[in-house]
Amino acid sequence: MSFTFNGISSDSFGIIVRDIKRPLLPDQNDNYLQILGRHGSYLFNHELNDRIIEIDCVLADDTIENLRDKLRQIAVWLYVDERKPLSFADELDKYYLAKLDGVIDVEQIIAIGQFTLRFRCEPFAYGAEQQARFENDTATVINSGTFEALPVFTATFTSVASEWKVTLGTKYIRVVRDFQAGDVLEANCVTGVVKVNGASVMVDLDWQNSEFFALPSGESDLTITPVGVCDTTVKFKPRWL
Repeated sequence: MSFTFNGISSDSFGIIVRDIKRPLLPDQNDNYLQILGRHGSYLFNHELNDRIIEIDCVLADDTIENLRDKLRQIAVWLYVDERKPLSFADELDKYYLAKLDGVIDVEQIIAIGQFTLRFRCEPFAYGAEQQARFENDTATVINSGTFEALPVFTATFTSVASEWKVTLGTKYIRVVRDFQAGDVLEANCVTGVVKVNGASVMVDLDWQNSEFFALPSGESDLTITPVGVCDTTVKFKPRWL
């Protein structure tokens, strides 16, 4: 088994992976409240916590000096300021967003070192970005992940319009604005921000009724109104528990 972090494989350093601990599910941030006189407790369900992945590694070289030099190269590889992709050889189509958590203690015997890497990851595994173009202002997208995915819509206006609205079932995002031909609107359900030509236009969002919705697992039908005023694309990254 090998792993890749920040675009570099563990094989390039000669790391032998002894064990990988990947929890089946991330920790669930649940709270329980016990009420006097009531059997059982009330459950208050909250968001998922980060996922912790631990990798037990062995590194060997022909001399102690070479081993120490290679360990320093590994330290440079692992040091990052923000979360980077972490993937494994048995699931090359998925990756986690991860950053090292805690101190790496190296147990060294002559020219052999043993250590455990503890990565703190976002709760989900991600897949490659998917993209679809609306045809006649409708699009059917398939989220192959096991968890809902957050879409990003980009609409390029081909004529003037007084609003833009994308709908999924009973949920929608609506922006009320005097759009001109050539305007480019972005409605980002990841960040919860709406932009036109690169500038934030949150004041134009119908915030009382709009919802930055997610795409459920499976097939979703999306529509744009008014029809015939823009070319729209949607992109998203599937997520797995």
